[in-house]
Amino acid sequence: MKKIYQLLIVFSLYSAAINAQEVTSDTVVNRQKSTELTKETQDISSENAKDLIPTIKLGNEIKLRLGGFLRTEYYVDSREIVGACDGLFGFFPADHVYDSNGSDLNKVIKQNLSTQATRLTATFDGPKLGKASSKAYVEFDFSGGSTINVRLRQAWAKFGWKKGELLLGKAWNPFSDIPFPDVAGLHTGIPFRPFNRGDQIRYTYKPTEHLNIVVAGVYQSEHKSVLEESSNSEIRQNPVPEFHLQLRYASPNVSAGILGEFKSLRPATKVANEEGDVFKTDEKVNSYALGYYLQVLRGNIKLKTGGLYGENLSEYFQQGGYAVKSIDEKTGRRTYSTSKVTSYWLNLSYGKNWVPSLFFGYSKNLGFNDNILEGGKFYGRWQNVDHIFRVSPSLKFSHKQWTIQAELDYDLAGYGSIDYADHGKVKDTHDVSAIRGLLATTFFF
Repeated sequence: MKKIYQLLIVFSLYSAAINAQEVTSDTVVNRQKSTELTKETQDISSENAKDLIPTIKLGNEIKLRLGGFLRTEYYVDSREIVGACDGLFGFFPADHVYDSNGSDLNKVIKQNLSTQATRLTATFDGPKLGKASSKAYVEFDFSGGSTINVRLRQAWAKFGWKKGELLLGKAWNPFSDIPFPDVAGLHTGIPFRPFNRGDQIRYTYKPTEHLNIVVAGVYQSEHKSVLEESSNSEIRQNPVPEFHLQLRYASPNVSAGILGEFKSLRPATKVANEEGDVFKTDEKVNSYALGYYLQVLRGNIKLKTGGLYGENLSEYFQQGGYAVKSIDEKTGRRTYSTSKVTSYWLNLSYGKNWVPSLFFGYSKNLGFNDNILEGGKFYGRWQNVDHIFRVSPSLKFSHKQWTIQAELDYDLAGYGSIDYADHGKVKDTHDVSAIRGLLATTFFF
């Protein structure tokens, strides 16, 4: 593994040296060409909206563009849901929970009116550093939840050459930096589409006009893997960052990519046996993931799709994680096994000002690589859910700075019991369904 890391570093330095010979400022002049800022990769967008705030010139080589949007949304759920951000992100229905009379406590209608998703952005076109152009971007929103409202979504700097680009800072994880489906809900396809932002070092090599090779090391920050209680969620103890290697193709009508990730976690630095004796541990949990995406544009017709297969992907809001498979009685040392998940999504939309859209998503829990310890700890998401399905029709109207959206989400989740003797697979399932209705207005500035 050490040799692989060395090869990745050598490849990145070699590509950067080549690209330094030829320089372009295109990546800092046109916001629409930036990977992070294109309307096709943003989770909230309006293709018709124009910038209202004039560009501010801070010096001969520095310009500032301010922007963002005000979003107001009303949603109603037919029953209790599993979600995030005070319910703004709705994933799938919660399981049945019965009272003493046999009534389902989770069968309750809930609604909310919220402006928490409002967002502010600042884009800086910076001076050249040697032969490299420079750019910086900062983005805030107010949907951090009831305890932390204002949230730093992105903050990165970028250096551009003709055949390469170096990004440093907090941005979309490379697995999540793919086209977003045309849906109205803030969930943007979770849990079928990976969703994650983190601090990273990302280099994009551009050997041709349409082909990109992406190499990145990502440090978990906003969205993290679950660790042992003894670690106090100290993600900095992980031995290495997440490594990403991707091949991407982009043309005016077609974009596609093949995505790969390797991750190594250190769940704890210390463990204890039954007598309370404490011992140091350096047990690792290694995992990998593979994914793809495809986007086809033909006139006003858009087709977007993607898929993912991997292990221990809870930080992407995917099913599963890892669990304890053995405990040493003398030292308390634990070994772990990772769970596997596969998920797919498909989105079809048509139109320009009036855009009807249809979204399908499916996720399947494939169990663990090994038999896990009954009663042992599980670290991740939704271990007792076997499958999740969603279909979402929506309609969006766009006019200059405004978009108005309506959507219905039909979600179904299969809950069951965990078979510890058969790789922790979920069996004897029962389906629980729910509907979310959503109305949202967004004003872009």
